[in-house]
Amino acid sequence: MKKFTLSLLLCVATLSLRAQSVEVRFLHGKPMDEKSYEKPVTTSDMKVVVRKYKLVKCDEGLRLLIPKEHIADDVWGVEVLPSFMKAKKGDEGYWMNCRGVYGHFDKDNGSYRKSKNILPIYAHKRGSTMWWGHVKLWRFDYHHFVRVENGEYESVLRFLPNKVREYFDLYQDIVVDYNCFKGEEATYVNVAKAYQKYQIENSGVKPIKERIKEQPELDYLTESIVVRIQTHAAKPIADDWAKGPARVKADFTKETEWPLVVHMPFGVSEEFVQAIKDSGVDKATFVSAGWNYGGYDGRTPQHFPVEPAIGGEEGLRRLIEKTQKLGYQITLHATNTDGYTVSPMWDSWWAGKLKDGSYDRGFVWAGGWCINVCQVASWSKWVPEELKKMADLGVRGPHYIDVYSATYPNRCADPRHPATPEQMAVMQNKVLAMSKQLMGGAASEGGYDHVAANIDYINYIERDMKRLADGKEKFAEGVFPLWELVYHGIILYNSDRITQNHTRGKCLYKIERSGDPRWMEGDGVVDPKTSLKIVEFGGRPIFYTYKFADVPRIKRAWDEFVPVRHLQKELMTDHRCVGNNLFLTAYADGSRTICNYNEKAVQWKGKTINPISYILINPDGSVYVPKAF
Repeated sequence: MKKFTLSLLLCVATLSLRAQSVEVRFLHGKPMDEKSYEKPVTTSDMKVVVRKYKLVKCDEGLRLLIPKEHIADDVWGVEVLPSFMKAKKGDEGYWMNCRGVYGHFDKDNGSYRKSKNILPIYAHKRGSTMWWGHVKLWRFDYHHFVRVENGEYESVLRFLPNKVREYFDLYQDIVVDYNCFKGEEATYVNVAKAYQKYQIENSGVKPIKERIKEQPELDYLTESIVVRIQTHAAKPIADDWAKGPARVKADFTKETEWPLVVHMPFGVSEEFVQAIKDSGVDKATFVSAGWNYGGYDGRTPQHFPVEPAIGGEEGLRRLIEKTQKLGYQITLHATNTDGYTVSPMWDSWWAGKLKDGSYDRGFVWAGGWCINVCQVASWSKWVPEELKKMADLGVRGPHYIDVYSATYPNRCADPRHPATPEQMAVMQNKVLAMSKQLMGGAASEGGYDHVAANIDYINYIERDMKRLADGKEKFAEGVFPLWELVYHGIILYNSDRITQNHTRGKCLYKIERSGDPRWMEGDGVVDPKTSLKIVEFGGRPIFYTYKFADVPRIKRAWDEFVPVRHLQKELMTDHRCVGNNLFLTAYADGSRTICNYNEKAVQWKGKTINPISYILINPDGSVYVPKAF
């Protein structure tokens, strides 16, 4: 650690003299449309005012501060373009975003945009120097671009004051801290470890090994796989999401809402849990999704009474008792952010609002056109009592709250309960902390880390790997396990949408939408490289299913997980390529996995690694070789 700190300080001291200023572009006038966001802005497009800001030394390195008073009322975008985050085609190195998506400097033209950032960091390596930025303020209102025009690369942060003004006057300065590493230490691993250190020291984040002491349910959770019963019941989604009633932005009433469809009532769920036990899966955490009134996403924010069509409260209590007697955990899926007019507790008072008084809206889901629930309002009125009522059903384990970690927190301009996204994040953390206190754990959906201090597991980190695999992203090359290097051993996870349900095969129905059972269907064609990616990136299996046909697939995933599940409690300390399609991942206890993506066996330091497989080198030097993978 001393070497790490010294290198950082020397880098800042050496380079600060020639990197004291950053170019900032203030974009005036009408905002660009979404399709044009990636393109460079020129003075011919609109009024652009360019200003240089001096970087100043701070505890974290060098700081850029743009006072909010410098952002005029007609400025819709503020672009930050550090000179040390530029490159030319052919330069050695790579750009990297908050997820670890990366690309080398090998293109003439093109762009990549991340409109929402799961971690408030990004990085740029050129030659032997790795610079990384940490957005300290405005983390919920910026895009990150990598753009290349005629072989000239630039990594850009574009802050969006026009989005803030939909709710509030500008209320904080823009602050970005920059740091760098040089030589052998100029790696994405060290960027991750620097950010991890910051999170542990400043954000209340604690490793799993520490939390287990006061949270025994977490010990079990680390050794289990997650089976999310998706769903007991739900209202149907249209056949084509791009057409028909599913895209009609309607506020449903009891008379106009879609009919409820029962998929797996509680009694059948008991048989499903038993079948998984009989298959030989020793430890599993079940998440009951769609147990609530109106089914999955049906009539939230109201959850009670338990939906009568699938067995009501008596049936749910029996399912909980049966699951626990089999030695499993079972928890509830809750939706705290989405509200609908069809809900019996609909009240415009709790609805999130823009500055003009209109509702803060989301997408169309099973309950209709979503209205975002103000977390300040809901906490003050019903959430604490509702959590107690859920705990009273007898569940123990990570209470699951949808979306909290899958996007930025919403905001509300209602003068009766105003809340910035930063204040909403505080409320979300309160809800998660209370869930842990009452039920033994807390969980959510994605990798956005504003709730990292109060969460035990997430379903997936992001969907960037899936986008790359589907050919939807041409500019990027791959994904480094940046998030994993920060949070492995702190938050349990599956790395991507493409690594979920991995032993089921590819989904026959590709559109993943709330409550749609067709996403539960797979072609049965298993890709061992997907299984290997879970090992390389330190993830664990998760299934969304109510299909008995998936029981042997769940068992197969369990068998893959057991040999490496003890690593879930260890911090990830290193990741690197050690040969052609050969990757090493190291852990704090001294364990290492070496993953071979080649179609042939490979020799590594006297050890044979089978095709599309891995070896586990234990701390004592012994080697585990999977029999089949």
